Amino acid sequence: MRSTHAPGTVLRRTELPRDLWPASAVAAYRVSYRGTDYSGRPQIVTASVFVPPGTPPSDGWPVIGYAHGTTGLGLAAAPSRTGFLRLELDHIDGWLHAGNVVAATDYEGLSAPGPHPYFNGEAVADDVVDAVRAARGIDHPVGTRWMVVGFSQGGHAALHVALMATGYAPELDFRGGVALCPPVYLSDLVTQLTRDPDGQLSPIVPILLAGLTTSHPAFDPTTLLSGIGRGLLDRAKEATFVDLMRACAGVTNAAAGVVDLTAEPIVQTVLTAATVPVARLDRPMFLAGADLDRIVPEALVDRYATASAESGTPVHYVRCADADHAQVLDHTRHDAVDWARAQLTEDAIAEPAYRAFHAMDATQDGYLRRDDFEAFALRLIQALRHSPGTAAARAVRDGYLRLWRGLSAADTNGDNRVSAAEYRQWIHGRTDADFDDLLRPLAESVLTLVDTNGDGVLSRDEFHHLCAACRLPRQIADREFESLDTDHSGAIDVDEIIVGLRGFCRGAEAPGQWLFGRF
Repeated sequence: MRSTHAPGTVLRRTELPRDLWPASAVAAYRVSYRGTDYSGRPQIVTASVFVPPGTPPSDGWPVIGYAHGTTGLGLAAAPSRTGFLRLELDHIDGWLHAGNVVAATDYEGLSAPGPHPYFNGEAVADDVVDAVRAARGIDHPVGTRWMVVGFSQGGHAALHVALMATGYAPELDFRGGVALCPPVYLSDLVTQLTRDPDGQLSPIVPILLAGLTTSHPAFDPTTLLSGIGRGLLDRAKEATFVDLMRACAGVTNAAAGVVDLTAEPIVQTVLTAATVPVARLDRPMFLAGADLDRIVPEALVDRYATASAESGTPVHYVRCADADHAQVLDHTRHDAVDWARAQLTEDAIAEPAYRAFHAMDATQDGYLRRDDFEAFALRLIQALRHSPGTAAARAVRDGYLRLWRGLSAADTNGDNRVSAAEYRQWIHGRTDADFDDLLRPLAESVLTLVDTNGDGVLSRDEFHHLCAACRLPRQIADREFESLDTDHSGAIDVDEIIVGLRGFCRGAEAPGQWLFGRF
């Protein structure tokens, strides 16, 4: 279906029944809003929106985009219809009490026509962000500052939100996120849950297997399971999480036929596709694991937190020694709220033009240097499996260095590096013709490097290949491609690349991040 409504547009609003309200809420709504499904088609998504007590700040209440834990796969699993589990509702109340509006998406496919893409973080990340947009359309004073908070499945979603939020919704002021017991390294997670034949079957396993068929229609888990396992798989498609917990009680991994499940190549493939990528995020994250967690082992969360911090993301990690999976909601409530308050009350993250500056600062030391641009060239050439000595590779290296030579004119103090302030001063004096001369050799050389069929333009598949080499998630690649393809031809030519890069360098929300990778 076609829609003229922008993502996040409120389509319908009704008051939630009082028994679904957190204690501190002064108003609570069930909101239907315009979303987008995984294939890019308009989709109706629903959310619970809660309004806090007190007087709002002059710029409106900040917003918490809340991503809930696993509730199930069917329509009966939508929290805006059935409510949240008590610990989750109390956790949400903590955010309200601290003076935040909470917009809690149901995720696509749970409260409107499905299917629900379980553990497809790319598919539900926009549901979270669009719920925040919808919260700004409920006739309450709601500002642009916001953070994502997610628990369990929602923690997985929150980490995907953090990958794309600043680019997807530039009109909002994203400040970072909280991910509590996020299921990271899914293959290792399933291995740990199913390695013991006599171990209790986790309800996560049948829900995970059933849910992943949405994103991977060719995946048929029924051939891998026992009769008992197939029965639980069928039940997982409609039952709530609580109901499935009861159904799994007393069932062992061996009885369900899931022992050594990850040894199956197809299982390994779909689990790897659903794993949260480790990348440097442009906003800080609060992560928490629980020592007594039998659903998401703390060691996996700790491992992800360490890898994320090593990639350059500011990470605050909390280990709850005496909490299980659900109890982490209570144990971290005050710490997470206090940490988030500091992020929400800081000055704005950066002026728009500094987005490009930070992208080009490969070493993240606050300066642009020749080495940064040589690193971009080498990384791209090697990622695309080109030998450094080929003519195409040399042209790419020369293109990046030409860009550096142009930027080096901003070095007013002669220290062979460009500071953010120098970059800001330099950018204002450049004309379109200046940028064309500066960027055309790089644009042409990169296009040649990736244009496998030699037609002089980049197809969507070729552009995806390029973005993958630059370590960008497919969702960002799709967004950048649509922005670059200004004539909607389904391909990108050199002139379109230059226009996009020119806007990016000037600080607009224009495509250009793809050329420098994650920052």
